[in-house]
Amino acid sequence: MGFNPFLVALFGGLGVGSLYVVFALGMNLLIGVMRVINFTHGYLMLLGSYLTYFLWEWYGLNPLLSLLIVMPALFAVGVLFHFIMVQPVLKRRSFEDTTLLLTFAGLLIMDNLFVKFWTDNQRQVPTSYFNTPVIFSTPWGDAVLSQVVLIGAGLAAAAVIALGLFLRYTWTGRAMRAASQDLLAARLLGIPATRLYAISFGISGLLAGIAGVVVAMEFLFYPEFGFNYLLKAFGVIMMGGLGSLVGTIAGGLTLGVAESMTAWAYNGEYGTWANGAAYVAILVALAIRALLGKSR
Repeated sequence: MGFNPFLVALFGGLGVGSLYVVFALGMNLLIGVMRVINFTHGYLMLLGSYLTYFLWEWYGLNPLLSLLIVMPALFAVGVLFHFIMVQPVLKRRSFEDTTLLLTFAGLLIMDNLFVKFWTDNQRQVPTSYFNTPVIFSTPWGDAVLSQVVLIGAGLAAAAVIALGLFLRYTWTGRAMRAASQDLLAARLLGIPATRLYAISFGISGLLAGIAGVVVAMEFLFYPEFGFNYLLKAFGVIMMGGLGSLVGTIAGGLTLGVAESMTAWAYNGEYGTWANGAAYVAILVALAIRALLGKSR
């Protein structure tokens, strides 16, 4: 039957959406457990991308193998950020507002450091050995994706499943779920808040690192890339709900498909039109929440 442009856009959107899911999950985890919006999250992802790139450039390391270094490294950075930006103000009444300002300051510092040391040059880890097209045949026509997109989607799916199992079957995961439902009650039950918060920041950084590896394989990235993805994460979270794992999955896939369909509708002008889908998603989600709030 030949290729169906609609299906190509749909499958491509699901592939990109899976990246949005794993990236936004780390940010939404902190919102659910700690009521903290971490503005540095996009730059943690970007740090994972640069680390993947330089491991490839200096040592020729396969980007998939670099996960073995990037994941623990970004976990450690996430924990470090907790002790730098959160722990010192943990007992303040305006804890959430203070961390909001601190993480925003961290965003500005990281952006300037990235530009200073790594310039605005675009980088990407060449993955020509992954780029063999994979064709999906359906009764409505064929769709095609590159192997690198499928590998990225597989990594994202594995990360989501692993996080779900962790939250469901480990003591720390159950403590995180308890804190997300009632933080005060969790503290009264003796759940160690400091350790829980540090681990939450670490897992958030780890998820950002996984997203960073995928970005390094799939896209040209540069310092402002982190801020662009931060806005996309806000769109995903606003659509899916604050602290919601299932909502983040649905929101990420929806945003990916919306961007891809917008690009298809405007003859492939992805950068011009599709990136606006995140801003539209935020506005629509806010409007719906406002209407629901008034109806109550």
